[in-house]
Amino acid sequence: MNAQYWPEDGVSLRADALDRMLVWCARQDASRIQLQTDRPVVMRVHGRNRTITRDVLLPGVVEDAINYMFRDSTAVTHLRQAMALDLSHTVWADRRARRHSFRVNAVSTLVGPTQAVGITIRPLVDIPRPLSDQNIEPRLLEALEGDNGMYLICGATGSGKTTLLGGINRRRLEDPDCHMDLVEGSAPLELLYDLVPTINSTVMQIEIPRGLPTFADFIRAAMRQEPSDIVVGECRDPETMMAAIQAAISGHRLLSSLHTFDCASTMRRSAALCPADQRDSLTISFVENLRLIVNQRLLPSTDGRRTPVREFLPVSRALRNRLLDAELKRWPELTREAVETSGQTFAQSIDAAFSEGRITEAVTAAARRQEA
Repeated sequence: MNAQYWPEDGVSLRADALDRMLVWCARQDASRIQLQTDRPVVMRVHGRNRTITRDVLLPGVVEDAINYMFRDSTAVTHLRQAMALDLSHTVWADRRARRHSFRVNAVSTLVGPTQAVGITIRPLVDIPRPLSDQNIEPRLLEALEGDNGMYLICGATGSGKTTLLGGINRRRLEDPDCHMDLVEGSAPLELLYDLVPTINSTVMQIEIPRGLPTFADFIRAAMRQEPSDIVVGECRDPETMMAAIQAAISGHRLLSSLHTFDCASTMRRSAALCPADQRDSLTISFVENLRLIVNQRLLPSTDGRRTPVREFLPVSRALRNRLLDAELKRWPELTREAVETSGQTFAQSIDAAFSEGRITEAVTAAARRQEA
């Protein structure tokens, strides 16, 4: 594996030293940092892994690290009880300097036969990246203009969907003609908006379960706050999907994300997340309020970084009626056909990225094969 050693390699990664290493990784454009018992620290930069410590991490060091970021000595106890920890961590020692935020996931693992701790840390942007820096398509911008309904930003882990979601919200918050009152519930928060220069808008962010215990509690609280926009950070289970649908039913603009491969699989996954005993009514409500599906991937770009390609589908009233008149099992097929006729396919986006010089011929060929 390639190596790019942390300048302070050899220092024990406890408290302030851990924070310094995380900040250094963020400054190297790392998208992922992995700490695991009896393994060296590895960071991922633009799709490539790099070892950043020569020595492996001793058990006590990894356990101290998760206790420190959890801000409680019970973190390791939770892991030993087969609980995953999903939390946020912020480094901001000097309030005059830049703030660095991270998403942290920790689980109990095995290294060989030995019980261990694995921690995955993902650096977050201090302020959401503007859409002007994200190669956003004019047709997609137009499709994002609605005032109510569900807008789903989808893709695999590390596909940049959170970055796109943040850019969408930032654009509305900065727009002086958009009097936006945004309320977000996420577990944990991945984006912070306090540094966005809002003009005529407000934003309130709630971390689940730190601020409120469940997404159902979040939706109930949000309904009392008269928001214009509601963000449910990620629809990952029936609870969050039901919360997202409830927010959309109430007449608000709902922005959320799912882990799906394309628009058709987004329809399939959304239906699967609805509890079986309520699936008929929930899927009908889902389609009636659906306005846009976006699926994004990142490809290696000519500047050594990665660039987005997108499949998207604006959901018209005619398409909603077509879906509601069909059996649920046909929704993915009808969605795939609609992308071809009314949206943008990944193949079209790949060709556009190549014509704009953002990706090489070899990357284009590999991406086209994936779509074949």
